[in-house]
Amino acid sequence: MSWRKRGCWWIRVDHLSGEAGYTCLPLSTKKTRKVLLRRGASSEDAGDVEHVTLRGWRDFLESSLIGQVRNFNLPKKNGLIPLFEAVVNSIHAIEDRYSQASDISELGEITVHIVRETEQTGLDLGPGRKPERAIVGFTVADNGIGFNSENWKVFNQLHFTNKRERGCRGVGRLTWLKAFDDVSITSRFNEGGTLKARAFRFSGRDEVTGGEPIDEKAKDQDIGTTVQLMGFRSGYAKAVEKTAEAIAGKLLEHTLWYYVRSAGVPRIVITDDQAEEPIELNDLFDAHMHGGSDHKAFTVKGVQFDITHVKFRARADRKHVLAFCAGQRLVAEQPLEIKGLTASVSDDDGPFRYAGYIVSDFLDGRVFTERTGFDLEEEIDGLFAGTEISRADIRNAASPLIIEFLGESLQANIQAGRERLDEFVTKKAPHYLPILRHLGDEEIFIDPSTNDAQIDRELHSRKYQTEQQLLAEGEKLLKPDLSDSVESYSQRVAEYMDRLQSVKQSDLAAYVTHRRVVLDLLNTAIKANADGKYARESVIHNLIMPMGTTNEDLSQLRASNLWLLNERLAFHQHYLGSDKSLSATPITGAGGGKEPDLAALNVYDNPHAFSDTNGSAQATITIVEIKKPMLKGQKSGEEKDPIEQALGYLRRIRDGGVMTKTGRQIPNARDLPGYVYVLADLTDSMRQRCEYATLNEAPDGQSYFGWNGSKNIKAYIEVIDFGGLLDAASERNAAFFEFLGLSRS
Repeated sequence: MSWRKRGCWWIRVDHLSGEAGYTCLPLSTKKTRKVLLRRGASSEDAGDVEHVTLRGWRDFLESSLIGQVRNFNLPKKNGLIPLFEAVVNSIHAIEDRYSQASDISELGEITVHIVRETEQTGLDLGPGRKPERAIVGFTVADNGIGFNSENWKVFNQLHFTNKRERGCRGVGRLTWLKAFDDVSITSRFNEGGTLKARAFRFSGRDEVTGGEPIDEKAKDQDIGTTVQLMGFRSGYAKAVEKTAEAIAGKLLEHTLWYYVRSAGVPRIVITDDQAEEPIELNDLFDAHMHGGSDHKAFTVKGVQFDITHVKFRARADRKHVLAFCAGQRLVAEQPLEIKGLTASVSDDDGPFRYAGYIVSDFLDGRVFTERTGFDLEEEIDGLFAGTEISRADIRNAASPLIIEFLGESLQANIQAGRERLDEFVTKKAPHYLPILRHLGDEEIFIDPSTNDAQIDRELHSRKYQTEQQLLAEGEKLLKPDLSDSVESYSQRVAEYMDRLQSVKQSDLAAYVTHRRVVLDLLNTAIKANADGKYARESVIHNLIMPMGTTNEDLSQLRASNLWLLNERLAFHQHYLGSDKSLSATPITGAGGGKEPDLAALNVYDNPHAFSDTNGSAQATITIVEIKKPMLKGQKSGEEKDPIEQALGYLRRIRDGGVMTKTGRQIPNARDLPGYVYVLADLTDSMRQRCEYATLNEAPDGQSYFGWNGSKNIKAYIEVIDFGGLLDAASERNAAFFEFLGLSRS
């Protein structure tokens, strides 16, 4: 039989001796037939590439080594695969010698030695670590069955293997020649009751040299094989791990299947002249394991797969993965996305990382020749969706088994995530409460270790998705299906309005939450710092409204916080300017004279000025003057008295003529009511200025108020202590805060 895979024909080959095996011809069908005919196959055999009898074209298999190595794809980052292949070959050799799992584990031994340059090359691995000499090769020694006549014959036939039942494809030796200049092998073996030895070299240039068996004189020697991989090519040597610890970790990952199966694994030791002591892979495995493994079988479209569940001790560089294996080797890993399976998942023994190892004859047949991946589509649609198997099919079939294995750990993590989400929303972001009402536990999961910013981004994204869905649903509702019943349509409208109301509630809750934050910031700003100093005017100025801006610069309601003074100021409708000179203010023609001097006066003393309406009816002019907290030394005159300063601005606006922002004069501008707010702590000197202005002290002692009916003033005046401003604004919003669960500071 044969099958085609990634441009390669895999062909069953029958030897005239009666032995059989499989070979890969990486050619098109047409070329394969031509080659077979040219190499001596009969026309009948060459015409039917399903079955080929090996005759005169054996030389073709044995002489195409150089071309095969040249065409073999081994990425630089996979430069340790030749070493891994040698170790797996040693495991198989030990399995061939010892049939019992206990003997394999107790008697089997493999030693991997890292060969480095003899001279110091100065490879610096970082602060506090001594330089490593460059790796030039590896030696892999085992006490397996050895290169007896059967194994020697198979080795000499490129792509030919007698280990197909193990998923082997006879191409591991190609990786040796791809990454190393020279391979030498010595082996001792029993044959016919006689201890023999065989030594040979393997290279792309000379192919196989030597190998004639000789009687072993040292009868006390144990059987086994030593493979020396030398001349590590620089491109690969530079791209792979450099230390014994790192190489041991990679080797363990590659051979992990042998450790979690029930058939046993030999003792594997890594030695390195620069390592303080040998590294036992068994010890490394025990250190990494979090708990025992578990095996389960499952089917995908009639094909059987087996999965081995493993828990590893939590490590920053390890993720939860699904590992696809072939030939009892790890080939590819994919991150797992299962609800609750996050970095914070744990059990009674602490946090862990999960790995599921999947094996199948199907995967053995679909693995790339280089064992760096599989010929599998991620997903399959259309005509072949019911028969062809994809990666997604395998993941979807394995997921229930993974969830069952992890059981309580997943559920506990999901519950902890929900509690983390509820805590964040309740205490810090209650504006998302209406959105959460429409998101079930299946629609959102938060890792318990997620920080606040990440949770906020996730919820904001869900809110946006909900809004987009509502827009789409709204368009459909405006074009009802005439076949719908009145009851059905009414129900859909009711559900739509319920969700729409939740989104709007979320927006309102977000604004209320914003007010809570502003009040907390104001509370901090008006307090003395550790040095006993108070914040500058700029801090509070920017908190109330950003300096140097107008209402046209404010893209949203939250940009201005004039509601701190009076709720009606939150909705400015015509013009609002912050830190703008009168000559740059379009609602007055005032200019020159006593307009604020940015050089002589503190820039932050410039007032807020705004006019409430576009037309002349019920228009008002408002001035807000902000002073530094606990400022003292107020005296008579605009330079020192903030009340006189604000009234002076109001009078100059009137003198310059009051206009709409489009430049049209407002009739009877001098009769427009004015509102003057001065934000300043009521120090003794400030209280004196209030009394001189004939203002009345409020019952709570936190503000002064009064009306100045002078011809050029006509303004309501209020001087508010910062503490009074904070208390009054907090009281006005207390009901909203309480409803959202926002405690007062």
